[in-house]
Amino acid sequence: MNAPFRRPNLRPFFFAALLLASSIGMAQAPKPAAAPKKILMWKAQSGPNTVYLLGSIHIGSKAMYPLAKPIDDAYKASKVLVVEVNINNVDLGQAADLMAKGKYPDGDDLWKHLSKPTAEKVKKFFTKYGFPEAVAGGFKPWLAAIMASVLPMMKAGMEADLGIDKHFLDLAAKDKKEVVEAETADFQFKLLSSVPDSIADIYLSWSIGEADKPKSDDLKLEKLWRSGDAEALGAEEEQYPKELTGFMNSLIRDRNPHMADLAEKYLKGGGPCFFVVGAGHLVGKDGVVALLQKRGYKVEQVSAQ
Repeated sequence: MNAPFRRPNLRPFFFAALLLASSIGMAQAPKPAAAPKKILMWKAQSGPNTVYLLGSIHIGSKAMYPLAKPIDDAYKASKVLVVEVNINNVDLGQAADLMAKGKYPDGDDLWKHLSKPTAEKVKKFFTKYGFPEAVAGGFKPWLAAIMASVLPMMKAGMEADLGIDKHFLDLAAKDKKEVVEAETADFQFKLLSSVPDSIADIYLSWSIGEADKPKSDDLKLEKLWRSGDAEALGAEEEQYPKELTGFMNSLIRDRNPHMADLAEKYLKGGGPCFFVVGAGHLVGKDGVVALLQKRGYKVEQVSAQ
């Protein structure tokens, strides 16, 4: 029998899920090496100015802590913390409002907007995780996809309150360190909810397929992060149906230049700065690291020791 559904703490769960969705294509990666030589952090330099770029996963587990010493040292050495969205500043009412916009009005539901095979796949998935079909049916495809990406990891013991962003936002509040948002919650919501109706069925079917992997895969995102394998992570970003190319570009790649611009601002002064953004934004030929290197900055991945 499935465990009864319990409504999660809405604010950290929903916004960690929104952030995680921007990295949904990297969640199923090859098994990493047991003893990583690198961590998913880069050090960018321009003269006396330094920017540390830490790839985050927005839902974490206790096994990820304590973090590697170079990560803590980089945070302590920085004057400014940059994150995608400061989820600590989003109140419960704002989260509830955004959640409401991801639901169909009375008289309509998800099943009316999906092909029969996809609808059956979605129903089977949510039933498997003890999530009421009636509740899932109220979600629009993009919100159903977000929930699907998070449920297996939550069941495996990962929590929004243990995400890397959340960890450093809490530290920054304690240390009275300046926090800068690269984006806003409203921007991310509009982006995720922009999936065209013409590909919503494909997007949700693919998202469910990625989330509904064997149990052994539930913590694969965490294991990949701990491995520091930037190359494998970058390769996994390319694994999605070709019909989703435009939408996935808008979800990930199209956001990278702005993040690179912000990093460059601190490379020109005002640092040192500690960036914590989704790992999927840093890696690959169109990632922030590559963009900064193309602009002539020295950017090197940091060793685990």
